[in-house]
Amino acid sequence: MRDRRRGVQRKTGRENVAKLCLAAALVAGGAIGFSFLSQQPLYVRGVILGVPLLLSGLIVLFWCDASPSLIRYIKDSVVEIKKVVWPPKNEAWRNTFFVLVFTAVLTLFLWLVDSFLVWLFTQST
Repeated sequence: MRDRRRGVQRKTGRENVAKLCLAAALVAGGAIGFSFLSQQPLYVRGVILGVPLLLSGLIVLFWCDASPSLIRYIKDSVVEIKKVVWPPKNEAWRNTFFVLVFTAVLTLFLWLVDSFLVWLFTQST
């Protein structure tokens, strides 16, 4: 299909889908290779996983039609992150501590309920 304004040929959606499938296949192949070669040293497995990830990232960023909009989206996201008002460090640590304590208390409660139910059902049989 030709773009009448510029006289250049636009890429079809099928080409873009094929490129994205190639990138996904590289990522999947790297993950499968990482798991199948568990006897190899970790740095070898890291290379086996890292190279396909790098290649797939390059394919998506430089070879696909979606790359300009993706780069624009990333830049806009960085701008929006800079606009966020983050809490002071001590408040963030305090909130994190409260979340951890609440999680521990809830975990203890669920363990107690589970233990009680196990005891109750073992007593009835």
